[in-house]
Amino acid sequence: MTNGTVVRSMVLSDGYIIALDDGMISWRPNNGRRTNYRLQYPASVLLGMKGDSGLCESLVIGDTRGNVIKLSLPRLELLDAYETNGGLIRSLCRVSSTSDKLLVGNDNGQVWMIGREVPSNCVLLFNHDECITSIRTTNNEIIVHSGWSKYNYDWQGVMISNYSSNQIFEQKQIERSNRRAKLLEKKARNSVFGTMLDMPIIS
Repeated sequence: MTNGTVVRSMVLSDGYIIALDDGMISWRPNNGRRTNYRLQYPASVLLGMKGDSGLCESLVIGDTRGNVIKLSLPRLELLDAYETNGGLIRSLCRVSSTSDKLLVGNDNGQVWMIGREVPSNCVLLFNHDECITSIRTTNNEIIVHSGWSKYNYDWQGVMISNYSSNQIFEQKQIERSNRRAKLLEKKARNSVFGTMLDMPIIS
């Protein structure tokens, strides 16, 4: 029996997974017995991996010390374990649907690639200036999110484009200001006093 606090969870068609703050990973099927596996450190991110069957056959876990652990489902047997440089893992993604290689983004802004096909099983691709909150791949690019800001990199770590959160909020502020001005203008047109303001003053 575990009394830890749930820090991460994942719902699947035939059950759900919870990660507790004491490092416990628990598979809880809709029918049948629970299965547990204890990590050395608490999980910080979970990623389900589909197999040839089209079902989720393994679970990849990033922890608070930069480790990435791969467990089988539903038995939670250890398949692989990788070590990065100790930064808290914030995001994981599969390089492609047919590859077991993974991209890892951490709290220090580092982007790693890990897997059995990777030299030494773990390679630092590049450094990003901010904490990475999300990472994915598309059109041969690596897309990194840091909060509301989005950055596109190539596989050599060269930034191709970026969209800063400041641009988002500045645009929203302009849109709000425009809406406010239109409302005030409409209100002034519908008001008797607004019409009087346009009348010439005779003294």
